Amino acid sequence: MTQFYVEAKSKKAVNEALTKGEVVCGYNYSMFDGDSVVPSTQWKHGDVIKVFSKRINGTPYAKAYGTVSIRDNVVRVK
Repeated sequence: MTQFYVEAKSKKAVNEALTKGEVVCGYNYSMFDGDSVVPSTQWKHGDVIKVFSKRINGTPYAKAYGTVSIRDNVVRVK
């Protein structure tokens, strides 16, 4: 399970982009493994998504949380 941040207005906006076939990027800020970009094509079932639209002192401020659900090759954030 990976935790990462996705910049969007809401989980609904993330799901709409995924439904349109867009690749959504998540950002993994890890002190131990280094920072990385995780495109939605690499998301796994159970990954934790933290949705943010603003930063406070340079740090993403999560306003919604969700988990990745993959069923029949359809990626959704619940």
